Amino acid sequence: MNFKDRYVVLVLGVLLPVLMNSCHSRPDSWHLRSPDKKIVISVNKRGNPDKMNDVLFYSVSLKEKGKHLQVIEPSPLGLEREDGRFVENLRYLSSDHKKNVWENYQLVSGKHLDCSSEYNELLIHFQNREGKKINMVFRAFDDGVAFKYQFPGQMNRETRVLRELSGFNLGTGQAWAHPYDTVARWSPGYETYYEGPMEIGTSAPLNKNGWAFPLLFKSLDTWILISESDLDGNYGASHLYSGCNDGLYRIKFAEAEEAMGYYENTSHSKIPWETPWRFMIIGNNLSEIVESDMVTDLADPSRLENTSWIKPGRASWSWWSESDSPQDYNRLLPYIDFAAEMGWEYSLVDANWNHMKNGSVEQLAEYASGKGVGLLLWYNSGGKHNEVPEEPRDLMDEREIRRKEFERISKMGIKGIKVDFFQSDKEKIIKQYIDILEDAADYQLVVNFHGCTLPRGWRRTWPNLLTMEAVRGGESYKFDRNYPHDAPSHLATVPFTRNVVGPCDYTPGGFSNSTYPHLTTYAFELALPIVIESGIMHYSDTPGKTHELPDYAQSLLKELPVCWDETRYLAGYPGKDAVIARRKGERWYIGGINGESVEKDLTINIEMLMPAGTELEIIHDGAAPAQLQNSRLTAGENTFTAHLKPYGGFVATIDLKD
Repeated sequence: MNFKDRYVVLVLGVLLPVLMNSCHSRPDSWHLRSPDKKIVISVNKRGNPDKMNDVLFYSVSLKEKGKHLQVIEPSPLGLEREDGRFVENLRYLSSDHKKNVWENYQLVSGKHLDCSSEYNELLIHFQNREGKKINMVFRAFDDGVAFKYQFPGQMNRETRVLRELSGFNLGTGQAWAHPYDTVARWSPGYETYYEGPMEIGTSAPLNKNGWAFPLLFKSLDTWILISESDLDGNYGASHLYSGCNDGLYRIKFAEAEEAMGYYENTSHSKIPWETPWRFMIIGNNLSEIVESDMVTDLADPSRLENTSWIKPGRASWSWWSESDSPQDYNRLLPYIDFAAEMGWEYSLVDANWNHMKNGSVEQLAEYASGKGVGLLLWYNSGGKHNEVPEEPRDLMDEREIRRKEFERISKMGIKGIKVDFFQSDKEKIIKQYIDILEDAADYQLVVNFHGCTLPRGWRRTWPNLLTMEAVRGGESYKFDRNYPHDAPSHLATVPFTRNVVGPCDYTPGGFSNSTYPHLTTYAFELALPIVIESGIMHYSDTPGKTHELPDYAQSLLKELPVCWDETRYLAGYPGKDAVIARRKGERWYIGGINGESVEKDLTINIEMLMPAGTELEIIHDGAAPAQLQNSRLTAGENTFTAHLKPYGGFVATIDLKD
């Protein structure tokens, strides 16, 4: 559908007098506006010409230059339970409307710590032919829309959702998406590369199982990111079917082969019950995508009354440089000393530490405590649901065993855990994530998930969750020969896609060359802990290599925060470049990376950050990729120009108190 067609549809079907009331005027059409009245979500019944059945669709419009433009075309609603369908001929019962609902909440880590949201909500009550009830809940925010299903009432026995018919009809334009990977020993783990820009409606590669959340679209100069939020363990996570003809992306449940074929790939629970939120962040500019907190706006409030013990921070990490080092007490000591010297909060002890020689983990914890460094310990999430041999395993899947282990290590002084190799989005595995977070909180342990699903707002509900992988990370230099070539564009896409929906444990700081040498400059690598947000930043290089950096670069790594009072998009385009500003207190940190193999100058507007005439300190590319330069400049007319080498970068800092 072209621009003119979309506008005509909207004028005829949406911009009616009923819209002014933001509520339904007849039992087959409902409309909801955002608080600022720029976004409208419309729900309509319409007959199927082949079967003569009424089915429900929603569409979304965005006000631009005084006109409402349809940005989500009519998209299907409904689902099928084992005891009935909630698709055709749903009988309208009633509706409820909430207006200007405000929520203020605080995060322990994130791109904003003080968060607020305002939305309008429409809840429509239906029942199917058998009299079974379903509610459809819609929310309209100033930066997008969301919907979910509720099953009211009481039922003593469990019922199952067999499939969900929900979809997102994006029409025409460009898309950036990463495939939901094939089922194998190490996957799926949301670690495929983003593809794009490609035409909306492009099918996923033949050897993959569809597209994974989040997906980014540009249609008619509007940016849209879609994903899901607020999984509570009573519903599996979803991805999208490979076939998306005519721009319609449809919900698909986990693959049956996941988790070694164990557990159902449908979702089941007793009623009352509700599904996760499906949401769309919508805006005219990429800033509205990058800066959005919708994923946590939709999540349940924190379950923890006391969060004072949760400490976001930086960590040294020996595995990237020396993969067998966790099995040797003596080889771990330099990384603990390194963390202490840098003022970092943690040191991560990775897989197979239970086979440690020359000392024990108890001794290591005591040594680290004496240095003021907290230890994080790695665990395999299996269980029977994976065959990955790395240890310790069989401690995280059964609650009694898991809690006993958490009690043991917390008494030892361990501060957190890294749990790896989940490799499934089935409801049973989603429940395991939630149970781990709950049990870890009882023993004051922070959590890092790896080989895992996508963040879905859990950092709000369980603030002890500080980071998750679900990204093609820096460890890929060890085993992926294509990674050096693909990494720059990949990392210039992550801020606009994956990192929008939650913390991203990329493990930056790889100044050394691993198996496959990187093509990025040192300034590119130095910018990554700003460009990418994570509640724990695991620095991957050796103490010796980091100490080879100039003093000003080491000073930056010593002081760089991991949680932020404010985050701003300044410049960039997916796959090409990214410039992100983050503020902690009275200091702004700006990170910029070049995802392309060409030199470029980026003129960056910083009027929103500082008064005119304020000085910036900049670390940028030197004459060679492994060289850095340091300089100061005064921004003229609230802009400055950064010169980036091929695959280069820069870091700028601004002190507002000066």
